[in-house]
Amino acid sequence: MTAKLSIIVTSYNIEKYIGECLDNVLAQTLEDIEIIVVDDGSKDSTPKIIESYAEKDKRIIPILMKENSPGGVATVANIGMEAATGEFIGFADGDDLYDPTMFEKLYNIAVAENADVAMCNFLEFETETGIENAPYEPAWATLANKPVWDIRSVENKKKVLELLPVPWRKIYKRKLITDNNLKFPVGKYFFEDNGFHWFVTLTSDKVCFIDEVLCYHRRNRAGQTMMAGGDRLLGVFLQHQVIFDYLEKSKMLAQYREYSLNWLVGHIAWVSQVLTPTFSTEFYETLLPHVKRYQKGEIQSYLSTRFYDRKTVGLVIALMKESSADFSKVMNGWVAKTKAEKLRFNYDKLGPGGLLHMLVRIGKHKFIERGLHRKSTRALLIENNARLDSIHWRLSELERMIESGFILQEQRIAEIKKQVEEIK
Repeated sequence: MTAKLSIIVTSYNIEKYIGECLDNVLAQTLEDIEIIVVDDGSKDSTPKIIESYAEKDKRIIPILMKENSPGGVATVANIGMEAATGEFIGFADGDDLYDPTMFEKLYNIAVAENADVAMCNFLEFETETGIENAPYEPAWATLANKPVWDIRSVENKKKVLELLPVPWRKIYKRKLITDNNLKFPVGKYFFEDNGFHWFVTLTSDKVCFIDEVLCYHRRNRAGQTMMAGGDRLLGVFLQHQVIFDYLEKSKMLAQYREYSLNWLVGHIAWVSQVLTPTFSTEFYETLLPHVKRYQKGEIQSYLSTRFYDRKTVGLVIALMKESSADFSKVMNGWVAKTKAEKLRFNYDKLGPGGLLHMLVRIGKHKFIERGLHRKSTRALLIENNARLDSIHWRLSELERMIESGFILQEQRIAEIKKQVEEIK
């Protein structure tokens, strides 16, 4: 008889943690499960620990690979999915911890709503200190505010694409996986869950959310991908190729082209913060073919509606200009300081039309600021001193942001104008 849920546990050299993880999975209140533990050729005692657990509980199905696979987690995850027979498939990292009700809650809402995917919230914790941190995931608050989302529309799919791609806080309808032949992309790169997240989102119709912390993800242990330093992190950008090629093959590139670019620039921003300037050349050579998939005007239009730090924008500009020298300068700390440099920076970032539009907006803000002080009487200044100070600070801060490479979004302009009108 088919199990309600197949839980795929992946492991590699985690003898310190695999037992606790399996204890968590075995303690799940959803008992009708099969637990497929795929070990990627561990050299420590991890396989023996898995075998000892399998002897005690027949729900555990061990798949112990003799050698470490070249595809890493993607290969073992795919092996687990091929072996799964459950109505739904869930994932568990062999060093993470799980609330005993997690999979039952996810399964119940997925079945009740006939959803393709169900997911919960999670916390990250440090291995050594035990300190817990909420992940940086702005999109979660918006989506999890409503438990069920119909994502047949492009607009709603884009919202889900903004979530972290991690699979270990989710369950997936197995029919969705098999009908669409969905697999984790296998290659010599990290973060294979990015491509899988896109594949699943683009083929799903309905997603459910449980706004509870039911999963605890271990960070900063030795051997983790996130702990891999240097140019190994550059492997993440092959995921952009995976995503772009999938969109092109599926004839969805026109609809999601901007989101593909958004993924690329967002990861440039992240990697540039953790990669040392020593790897500037490798970083540049890795990124250039990816950036060249987009038109210069397309990138400039994108940058005009997003907030990014000056370093990220500077790196993207250097890539648009195909200047490895400029790229290296930015990686080593160069920023536009003089008015001429700032003008050139924004010209390269926005193009002539975008720069003109920006200058007009700066002029409008300065005009509003002068008008506030000219029209304010002494009594009004006393009465609204705090509000005037607040708006003055906002105007000045926004101007500084623009001059230093940020672009003011129209929504924020409208908010400031509304505040100004209220004081008038």
